[in-house]
Order: sequence, then C-alpha cells, then structure tokens
Amino acid sequence: MTLIDLGELTEPTDPEPRRRRRPPSTRRLGAGVVALVVLLTLARAAPPAARVHATLPGGLASELILTESQIFAITPAPGVTDGTQELVAYPRPEHATVTPQRLAALWRVPVPDGHTVLWAESVDDLGVLVSTARERAVAPIDTTETRLFDIHTGQQRWRAPGFATLDASGRVLLRTFTVEEQVTLAAVELASGRELWSTWLPAGAWADYHEREGMIDAIVVSTTAGAVEVLDPATGAVRHRLPALDDEPVGYRRVSVIGDLVVVIRNSQTVTAYDVDGLVRRWQATMPLADYVTGCGDLLCARSSSGGTGLLDPDTGAVRGNTEVVDVLLAGNGRALAITSRRSTLGVILVDVATGEQLTDYGLWDLVASYEELPQLLGVRTLPDVGLLLARLDPAEARPHGVDVLVGVTGDCQYGYDLIACRRDDGSFGVWQLRG
Repeated sequence: MTLIDLGELTEPTDPEPRRRRRPPSTRRLGAGVVALVVLLTLARAAPPAARVHATLPGGLASELILTESQIFAITPAPGVTDGTQELVAYPRPEHATVTPQRLAALWRVPVPDGHTVLWAESVDDLGVLVSTARERAVAPIDTTETRLFDIHTGQQRWRAPGFATLDASGRVLLRTFTVEEQVTLAAVELASGRELWSTWLPAGAWADYHEREGMIDAIVVSTTAGAVEVLDPATGAVRHRLPALDDEPVGYRRVSVIGDLVVVIRNSQTVTAYDVDGLVRRWQATMPLADYVTGCGDLLCARSSSGGTGLLDPDTGAVRGNTEVVDVLLAGNGRALAITSRRSTLGVILVDVATGEQLTDYGLWDLVASYEELPQLLGVRTLPDVGLLLARLDPAEARPHGVDVLVGVTGDCQYGYDLIACRRDDGSFGVWQLRG
C-alpha cells in the first residue's frame, strides 16, 4: 500500500460505539476521514510501497516492550497452561520491504515463577536489563528484582533486588518497593552488578531522579514524615535536606522532580518549588486542591484526584488557568490538550489555558503509550475494515494531523525509539517505523 499524505483531519469521527463492523458512510464519518477512505480505495490498486515494517508472533496474553536495540515479548511459555511466561528477544526491523518482515526470535529465557515483567531496556552491545515484581499473592510483600541478560545469548549475567533506573553513567540505581518495611536504595555497576553503595530509607519513602544531559545527577527522596533529601547518585551521601514542618500532617507531603525543580505539595493546597541544587525556594502558589504535580508541556499541571487541573508557570508559580476536564495531557502556546468524559467514553479537546474554554473538539482517540516525552501526542482511531488511523495531536495545531494508516491492527499501540507497535487482528503484533 502506498503512503498517503493524510494531512489534517477537518472534523472528528462520529463517536457512536460500534457493536458490529460495517462499511462506513458519509453520514457517520467526518470529511477528512471520508477523503482518507476514498484515497485508501484508490491506493489498493497501486503497487505497494516498501517501508520498514514487520510482524512477530503473540497472543492476547502476550505483551511487547520496545527498546533501542531489540524488541521483547513477554508471552506464555509454549506447551504449558500454568501461567508460566518467557521473555523472548527479537531484532528490530531495519530494512524497507514491500511485505512485512516476519521477525524470528534471537533467544528466550523463562520469567521467574510468580513474577511479572515491569520494564526492560537494552544497553548498547552489553545486555538487557529486566525488572520484575513478585505478585502479592505469591509473596507477603512486594518483591522487585533486576537481572542483566547477555544481549546476544540471553544468558543471565547478574541479579539484584530492586527496580532499576538506568542512565549513561555505567551504573544502575535500584530501589525496593515495600509499604511496611524499610526501603533499600542502592547503586550497582552495570557491567558486573557489583554494589557501589546502598542505604536504608524509612518505610513508604519515595525516590525520584533529576537528570542533566542524560545523566542522573541527583536523587530526591521524600518520606512519609515530610522530610525531603537530595542524595549524591555516585556515593549515596546526603547533599541537601528539607526538614519536615512541625504542623505538617504525617504523609501529607507530595514531592515530584520536574525539570530543575523539586515541587512539594503541603495540605493539598500549598505548592512550593525548590531548586534541586541546594533546595532553595524559588516560588510558592496556593491552589484550591492539588494531590500531585506533573509536567505537561510548557506548564506544570497541579492535578486533583477528584477531578480538575490547575496550570502553573514553572518559572514563577503564577496560575495560568484552571479547568474541570478529566485530565490535561499536554499544554503549550496558551492552549492545552485535555480529556473530557462523554458518558462511558473519553474524548480529546483543545482548551484555552487562561479561560478553560473549549476551542476544538478532536473527537474520540485512543492515546498511544510512549516510552519517551514528546512535544505532541500520538493517537489512533479505528477505520472499519481497514485498521487504525495514526495521528499526531499537538496543542499548537487546531486539528489532529494524520500521519499513517496501520492496516490489519486493532489497538493496544505503543511508541518508542522511532517504532510504532500495535496488536493485530489475530493477536500477534505489527511493528512499523514511525513516518515523519
């Protein structure tokens, strides 16, 4: 199938849920999608164009993880019915072909009994780091472990407790997840697993990381007692400390690292930002209700678990707007992409940051899970009897911009390292290089 310049979609597809697959009609589809379907019909008669794409086996119980050098599937082990899984490594597709390449497994290793794979990442030509968690039904407390497997053979090189966080320093930071017991935070040498340092944190403590030029240069630890500490990632030593306040309820301080800021919420109303270097206060803002703060493009989103989001300027703390939508996805240029509830479904709209006024209704989109922070979002929408339309959703643009048609897929899409992966009609996976 030749690539079609999909352009901008002029209006959303009718959000009526489809209980049966049936041919589209002009009364049910927006003008942009109608034009797309016409072009698709014409394109079927044209010679298919070569592109980088592939398929790999799987089923409804299988999952996929994209990494920089390989693709990994977590899938039920063949010939067993007891829930045993295995981790299977596949090469990334690199060459353009007319028909999809059928990827062949490079190696496979069993997933430890009772464990679930949480994360995997390849590390150049050295290996692949895999973090797993033991299910609570198997263990009385959450148990996380990390292993390094040889990238070529799958042979295990080392194993250590904790969930891994990786950077370009040649070390791996590991932290355990427990609620009622002390938390272990440690650093190990990537190549050998040799421990460089370790420290105990109080039960329920949380750790976040600050990166600079691809390197973790600070670990920010917050405790349920309200204290905040900045640790040196090379030694584990405490650099700076923000003590708990006497009038602060236990466990009511929420801390996150966003850019060069350590953002602290007290009593769900006071949001204070500190420089990660020195924990010097930069600004303070008062919100009606804020349970946690995240970055969302050019602004900070102070979110409430009961609904509603306040938008803050990261440099000054000035309140740029408030909105009662379900959630704000991405903000910039005075506008924000947001999710709004429509009965039992969710839609995407464009809102004015200052007023909360809806500017454009994008319609219903399934958002593509991403391993990377992007200046826009990727969304997919069903094209009946065809597959999925892939589009970019950008707060700087008035409409979604269609970039690809993924034929024969049903959803469950993810993006990472220039690849789009989705589940196909038969439960297997399709992988495509993202078009510009």
